[in-house]
Amino acid sequence: MRHLEVDREVGGWWSAHGDEVESCLDRDGGVVLDGPGLTDVANFQVLAELACGPLSRDNPEHPLVGDDPTGTVNRPVEYSSKRKLLWHNENTFATEWPRRIAFGCQRAADRGETPTVDMTAVYEELTPAVRGRFEELGVTYVRRLGTDLGLDWPTVYGTTDRQAVERRCERDGARWEWSDDGRVLTTWQRRAAVITLPGGRRSFVAQVLHWHPRALDEDVHEAMAALMPPGEFPKTCTFGDGSPIPDEDVVELLTTCDRLEEVVGWTEGRVMLLDNLRRAHARNPYTGERRLLVAIGRAVDHATAGSGHGG
Repeated sequence: MRHLEVDREVGGWWSAHGDEVESCLDRDGGVVLDGPGLTDVANFQVLAELACGPLSRDNPEHPLVGDDPTGTVNRPVEYSSKRKLLWHNENTFATEWPRRIAFGCQRAADRGETPTVDMTAVYEELTPAVRGRFEELGVTYVRRLGTDLGLDWPTVYGTTDRQAVERRCERDGARWEWSDDGRVLTTWQRRAAVITLPGGRRSFVAQVLHWHPRALDEDVHEAMAALMPPGEFPKTCTFGDGSPIPDEDVVELLTTCDRLEEVVGWTEGRVMLLDNLRRAHARNPYTGERRLLVAIGRAVDHATAGSGHGG
């Protein structure tokens, strides 16, 4: 990815270099920006709005930044600093997919990089059989909200009204089922695994490595399996028709992403802009304090995200 220096006030710099940033994103799927004060919350919000706007608000998957009055700047998802968070295209299990994502570093830890991988290259590297299964069938994401692990459904849906949740599921095209006591909500959402980007390239966007039990670290998988069958984990996924995704398909995807990933180190004030449907991102383990900002935007409906047109 290309590195650019922001040497003046964000709005003025964007007026002069915004087209250059867009060209980098179109060509490489990402760009790195460095400059003083870029990750002050207000400056980051302005830059993210220019590069990724309109920005999404109140993302339930990520905690909000307290000093952002717009409600569009978040912190990364909480996850053990001792483990690698695997590659994923942000929110591509949901109804709306962000086309753009911005990360900004306020404090860099020892490691803790955000590796990225070009998912058009991953698509091309996958064996035809694996690629074909995902293209034909897509992926169904199965989520159990309200178990002893993971988020509960009032947090994700922003309400304690079960009927409101059901209306939302219906709008999202999701199937749902309540436990007898109403504490656990299970949803099934079928989504495309491969889409066509502007220019005609195919990109693998399925969040298999965040949802499939085979992608968990072995000790985590064993600990969870001691509590419940893998089919009842808080997050699982199948092919779109409900048939199981073979472990060997997941391993092939893991090894391909690992081989093709690109790593840019974090320094204070650095910003990374990504085409979220072109580049997946991960997070390396780290020690010390790591403080990042994140904003997502240019939402597209999952049904039209792979139309091959801009947006």
